[in-house]
Amino acid sequence: MRRFWVFLAAVSLAGAVEHTQESDMTFRQVMQLVNQATISILQGFLFNNDYLIISGAQQIVHHPMPKGGPIRYIDPSRREEFIKAMPTFEEQVHGSAERLVKFIREGRREEAYEEYMKMVRGCMACHQMFRDFGKH
Repeated sequence: MRRFWVFLAAVSLAGAVEHTQESDMTFRQVMQLVNQATISILQGFLFNNDYLIISGAQQIVHHPMPKGGPIRYIDPSRREEFIKAMPTFEEQVHGSAERLVKFIREGRREEAYEEYMKMVRGCMACHQMFRDFGKH
């Protein structure tokens, strides 16, 4: 059964890696890629599969920038405020994903899971602000 999950993860990740090379991905496509990576990390914790955790986190760290960037989706009157918040979200999401990889490689699973939860909270906070500030 474990071989099946490893195979399934490899096939899924191969498709995801192919997409990250596209320079003209839409914002929605990038978010779908990040969503799948986040689910892979969770599956890695559930299945005790470090490969899923590390590869998912690395996909998040190295995800492509959507064509035109995310700021173009923000109401122009709110862009400056959103831009000021971005470093915090970057640290919460990408920083946590980087630390998650480090902790898994060091065998510090519990700390890695805490970083995963910080990462998800960062995603949710960014999404909430994005929804509040988005163009209507």
